[in-house]
Order: sequence, then C-alpha cells, then structure tokens
Amino acid sequence: MNEESIENIGQKKRNHLVVVGFDDIVHKKYLSCIEDAIDSGFIDSYSIIDLESQRIDIEETISRIKLKPIGVYYLPNPSGKDVYANPKDFDPIFREITKHKGKLKVYIATELKAHGGYLKYCIENNIESLIEKPVLAPMKNGQFVPEFIEPTMLYLVREMGKKTAKHSVMTLSRYHKIYNDIVLKLLKQKMIGLNAPLTSFHLRHSGGVWNLHREFETREDHPYKYGYGMIMHGGYHYIDLTVQFLVLNKLIFPDSVFSLTISSYSAYPADQNNRIPKKFSENFADNCPDWPSRSNSSKYGETDLVTTFCLRKKDTGKVITIGTISLEQTTPSIRAWKNLPLLVYNKNGRVSSVEIEAQLSMLHSVNVQCFDVPKEDDDEVDKISAFARISRRTNASLLKNEKYTTEETRNGLFHSDSNRRLLTAWLRSEEHKSQLADHVLTMRMVQYMAMSIRKPGYPITFDI
Repeated sequence: MNEESIENIGQKKRNHLVVVGFDDIVHKKYLSCIEDAIDSGFIDSYSIIDLESQRIDIEETISRIKLKPIGVYYLPNPSGKDVYANPKDFDPIFREITKHKGKLKVYIATELKAHGGYLKYCIENNIESLIEKPVLAPMKNGQFVPEFIEPTMLYLVREMGKKTAKHSVMTLSRYHKIYNDIVLKLLKQKMIGLNAPLTSFHLRHSGGVWNLHREFETREDHPYKYGYGMIMHGGYHYIDLTVQFLVLNKLIFPDSVFSLTISSYSAYPADQNNRIPKKFSENFADNCPDWPSRSNSSKYGETDLVTTFCLRKKDTGKVITIGTISLEQTTPSIRAWKNLPLLVYNKNGRVSSVEIEAQLSMLHSVNVQCFDVPKEDDDEVDKISAFARISRRTNASLLKNEKYTTEETRNGLFHSDSNRRLLTAWLRSEEHKSQLADHVLTMRMVQYMAMSIRKPGYPITFDI
C-alpha cells in the first residue's frame, strides 16, 4: 500500500461494500478481493442484496464461507414483464445501510436484465458503483430492445457528469495480461512508431457453451429466452476488445470521424437440433426436432454469430480497416452431464478459445491465440487455466531492427485474474481503465450488432 493510500484511509471513513446479486462467481472468485480490501482498510465490511427466491442458496453459501456479510437483504421476486429492479423495493434498503454504515460502494452483479435499474439509481444518488458486463439490456414487454441502449447510456453519462461518484464496468478486456498488457500495448507503440493505421482485424471467440433445449427455456442465469444471446453474454468482452483495437486508428487520424459498416449472420437455439449429431443429443435426451414449433424459441437470443465490418473515414469514404468478429457458442465443450450440477459455476461445460489477428498493412501483424486448458479430473471443472501464443510477422527488409517472425508463449493464465485486478482497483478507488464513459462506444457497437442480426447480411452504418 502506498503512502498516499494510507493517508487517505486515515483521513476518511472507510466505505461499506454492497454486493447486489450474490451469485457463484462472486463468492468463488471475488471474495478474496473483498477480504483483501477489508484487511487493507479500504472497506469496512460488506452486505448482500438479492431476491427472495435466492434465500436458501445464499444462506447455504454463507454457511460455508469464511468471510461473512454483516447483513443480507432480500427483495420480493419481480412481477410483470418489465419490472426487474424497482427502486421502491431497494431504495429503503440502501437508505438503511447508509444510515448505519455511511458512504457506500455498490457492486452490481445481478442477472443482466436488472443491471440498468441499479446503475441508474446509483448514478442519480451519487453512489459509487461497479457494474457487471454488459452495462445494461433495455427491456420492453419482457424482450430485449437494443435500440434503447445508446440513448440510455448517454443519459447515464450525462447524469454522472453532474455528480462526484465514479462508476466502472467489469470486463476482462481492460486489465488482461495478454490482450491489454502485451498485444494492445505493443501494437499501439508500433502504430505510433510507424505512423501506420490498423488495416485489418479479425477476432474469433469460441465459447464452448452447451445448453440443452429445456435449459434455454428454464435458465434465469445467462438466459436466452429474453431475446439476448451471445452478444450480451460472454461476447461483450470481445466486442469491447475489438473497439479498443479499432479506436487505435485515432492515433493516426486524430481529427477524423470514422463510420463503421457491419453486417451479420447468426444461429439460434431453434437451429441447435440440426447442428449437433443425433447420437450425442439423444444421449442427453435432447433430440427435439419439433421443439421450435412447440416453444417460444422464435424470440430467443442468438447462440452464434459472425459480423463483418468496414471502417472508413467519414469525410472521404476511404477504407481504413476491414475485419470480422465471430462469437460462437456451438464449439467444443467439456460437458458430459445431462443435468446441470449444483455448486458448480461452469454448469454447462464452457471452455473458451480466442484468436485475434491485427495487421498494419504490409509492415506488421500480430496474432494471439488464447485458449482454456481444462483439468482432466471431472471434479475440477471450475479449475481451468489458459495458454497463450503470440506470433508476430514483420517486413524485416524494411524494418532493419526487426525479425521476420517471432513467437512467445504464456502458461498458467486465468481469465478471472483480469477481473480481480479490476475489482481490486475499484475497491481501492484506483480504477481508471474501465470507466462507464469508456464503454459508450462499446455499447453502441453492441446495439448495432444486435440490430444487424435481425436482417441477415443487411448492412448497417454508424459513427464511432
């Protein structure tokens, strides 16, 4: 702890942390960060707010963990299609905690459809917050409405500008040891040194998620039935990462406005029965050829999508960057169980594989492959590390101090490490890489990608 931090703690009463939505990932991956913040004097303790429907699970979890909350508050289960986070229910709780504990920091870790209500409340009431990704999913009549994303984000940022509290977004693509600390950082240096724009960018994320038909219908955590899918689930990390790469072009064209044209194709839960071999789906009692006709799946969110894009200078129409974003769920998994297990975060066997290629015309390119390495022990499905390979190709005939090819590898990575770095910085009031305003452009990209999949192949253009 530095001297300035110690001095600040001595002068100010410590914050109290409120965790809204005490799910598996919070207590399995982040309690150590909370404990460290308490031991280091940045927060005094923590409380939990969650739904009444989660009472049994939360009380069972609390009985097993060492670091106990000082209070747990339960909200009535939401009723009606659009009531997912109603201030009339949680405002009295926040007021009570504030009365007893003083200044609050709020970590919003609810299911996505409830994000917006809590974030709006924290911003309007000048309460510091950290919100899980994606920032929000506007809903109408129980379904996701992407067109409302940008106006909502702009309102929140404007309101935030009138207050003093800061607000951050939890996403792995801001503090990642490979994507951010190495690849983005070094590519930025290369672009500045060569005065070279990013001319192509390709990202492919294989999510390795296997949901069965009945789980699409019933799951309330990472649900597809509300009309949002891969874009608004794990895909957000990589859309955010893509935006960070694309805006590097501002280094070369600082006075230019860019327009981005995208078009997309996607697959949905209703397509799944035709995409998984019958000998495997039948073993899971999941061969359901008539499922689309007897379910509400026509409104479900996408499982897989591919988006192509073209970045132009808006004033001249000249192309700067072309590329693709592929976000796919129907890829290799480690699932071998028919029913979702209890007390396991990785319920559906998710394993991730990411490949990124960024090129600076005929001068330089970098390729990174980062993929999960599952444990062979069936009892350790939550203990997955990652391996990374970074390869570079350079025109060494022109760049005399460079090599034509280089390669480096990294082992023992954990994607959640970057989230823990972000959470730790936020708990210490030192977070500055993932502020809410930094995600306006990412959420704009999310909005238009979600709109583009409605008309497969149809181009949509917007400014970035």
